[in-house]
Amino acid sequence: MAKPLQQRRLGRVVGEVGLGLLEDARRARPRIMDPADAEGLHDFRVALRRLRAWLQAYRGQPGIDFPRPLRRDLRDLARATNRARDGEVMLAWLVQVLPGLPAAERGAGEWWRQRLEHEVAEAYTAADLAIETHFSELEARLRKRLDKLRTSKKAHAPNFGEASAQALSRLSERLVAEVEAVGSVDEAESLHRPRITGKRIRYLLRPWRKASPHCRRAERAMKDFQDAFGVLHDDLVREAAIRAMALDQASEELDARLAEAARGAAPRASAPRHLRGFMGLLGENRRRLLTHYELAMGAEAVGGIGTLSARLKSAGKAMREVSS
Repeated sequence: MAKPLQQRRLGRVVGEVGLGLLEDARRARPRIMDPADAEGLHDFRVALRRLRAWLQAYRGQPGIDFPRPLRRDLRDLARATNRARDGEVMLAWLVQVLPGLPAAERGAGEWWRQRLEHEVAEAYTAADLAIETHFSELEARLRKRLDKLRTSKKAHAPNFGEASAQALSRLSERLVAEVEAVGSVDEAESLHRPRITGKRIRYLLRPWRKASPHCRRAERAMKDFQDAFGVLHDDLVREAAIRAMALDQASEELDARLAEAARGAAPRASAPRHLRGFMGLLGENRRRLLTHYELAMGAEAVGGIGTLSARLKSAGKAMREVSS
């Protein structure tokens, strides 16, 4: 009879789950540049992100050792895909909302869409090159390390239940502190931290969904939390992008006007052509941002951080139930 998850050897479970996540990335790899597959890059990124979080959760436990160069290379490859995916998400949103925008905003949005399409194509090419250059070698190194971890036996290491409960406790305390530290909707960095910690907690809970109803409920609560902060993050990223695009468009137009004036043309001192449109986009995005901030920080999304913390404590207790 198989041991309960709580009692299984730590290295074996960490190795097996890690190998599964690495296999998810390997399967997603050929789909990235397939024009008929819109989720290839997303699935590849999620697999790498989950693998990084998984290894980080148990790093420092006896026998769980992943050298710094290996962790750094995994991080760098994941980051090499950021620009492509962020641009793709922004472009999908823009294409969706463009038809319903007022005329001024639609003009600004159309200018932005043309630029985004070019940038996303370039970013995809760069990401594919980075993956083509580095993934196979990195996969081999990770597979070797994870397979060794899966099969080796380390004395004095806690079992998987105890190690998971310890990791969950640390992350839960961090999450509460990060949420409580948020002061306003304009603190982008403060709002970014609980989103990342929330992801790490959810990834930690995923293997436990079938082992305990407490862990299953906690994982669902963390999904709600992650979704709420994910939408908020998209709004914050979009606001920064709209500001940047407005400045880029105004700068291009200003340069053109100055060049015309230098050639003797009559000076034009009116506002840049799409300034009103970008201001309208910013205003609309800010209304969305404020609504999503209230949802993310309020009881509607997470049941309050106190309720969420209690769910996580129950999950940690379940992890320890038969682990001693």
